[in-house]
Formats: sequence, C-alpha cells, structure tokens
Amino acid sequence: MFAISLTCLLAGVALAAAAQSFPNHRAAMEWACGTLLLAGLGLLGFGLRLYR
Repeated sequence: MFAISLTCLLAGVALAAAAQSFPNHRAAMEWACGTLLLAGLGLLGFGLRLYR
C-alpha cells in the first residue's frame, strides 16, 4: 500500500512540474496532479488504518 501511495504522490509532483512546460494543457494537467496527490494521501491514510 505504501509503494502505491508513494507512486501516486511522486507522479503528482512530477506532473505538476511538467505542467509548467505545456501552457495549453495546464488546467487538465493540474487537475490530474491534484487527483493523484489526493489519491496518494488517501491510500496512505487507508494503509495506516490497517496497522491499528
């Protein structure tokens, strides 16, 4: 679970950095970036509940 969460978080950060290079598609890329970041944090939070 941690690896999937870390992958989503890193992909979101990489996509946010790449969004600066594509001004025509910036809104869609930032939306996808936010979705990946929220998914990564959600997976991390879900994974922490499994260890309680």
